[in-house]
Amino acid sequence: MNRYVGAMQFTSQDGSPASTHDTVDAIAGSTSRDAFPLRRTFIQQKQQSISIPGPLASFVSARDRTALLLYFLALTKASKEPWDVSHHSAVWARALGLPDPTGLVARGRISKAWTRLVDRKLLVRTRRNRLAELTLLCEDGSGDLYTRPGSGFINIPHALWTEGATPAQEEEGIRPPKRWFELLTLPELVFLIIGLSNHNGFVLPLERGPDYYGISADTLYRGSTGLRHHELLDIQKHRITAPLAPEGFTFENRYTLRSPLEPRERKGSSAGAPQ
Repeated sequence: MNRYVGAMQFTSQDGSPASTHDTVDAIAGSTSRDAFPLRRTFIQQKQQSISIPGPLASFVSARDRTALLLYFLALTKASKEPWDVSHHSAVWARALGLPDPTGLVARGRISKAWTRLVDRKLLVRTRRNRLAELTLLCEDGSGDLYTRPGSGFINIPHALWTEGATPAQEEEGIRPPKRWFELLTLPELVFLIIGLSNHNGFVLPLERGPDYYGISADTLYRGSTGLRHHELLDIQKHRITAPLAPEGFTFENRYTLRSPLEPRERKGSSAGAPQ
């Protein structure tokens, strides 16, 4: 069994099949980075100063958690030119924890998820040595060639793949402990991504989710409450002056992501609510 720490590989001699955790460790450990970059245009774009949804909204409307995680695995693995990945479909199925990863059903789910990513113009798929080779395209869904972003991006921590399971879960005897990519629902992943595009202590009126990101208030609410349940999000309620409110004041929530999934960089302005 192979175990990865950083870019180093450790091999045991028991001959047991690799697990889901072994497989994601190998993918995350194939690069020396501790996060992968994601352009903000995946979340939100601008057209003549008007905010429009990025490709993230399409994953939500299609309830496509599988393809979102598969895309993030590709971004994690394809860390250098020519920005491509090529593994057997069973490897990707095992990485996502699909039942019977070598079976036709699981491999078919992976193939269909790749197809959906190609249809969203996030990847190009070709064939190499009987394997599907996936090459990244720009995260904005334009179909442009991928380049390593130098600005206008967020970092998604590899802790999404490598950490998880709260002490309470361990006390309940969950074995093996679940990691964050296994635990987080689609709404929770979406709120995490939006949170990473903001400074800590950010304000996000949930009812403006459709305007800002093309994502419903209900999805954002379920995402925020779920992250708080996992102790990955602090929510502080602040009273603010509101001259047109009946009481003359109202309340707003301010959100702060917690370790190990907090923002890695806080440079520049927030990419949350449009101006």
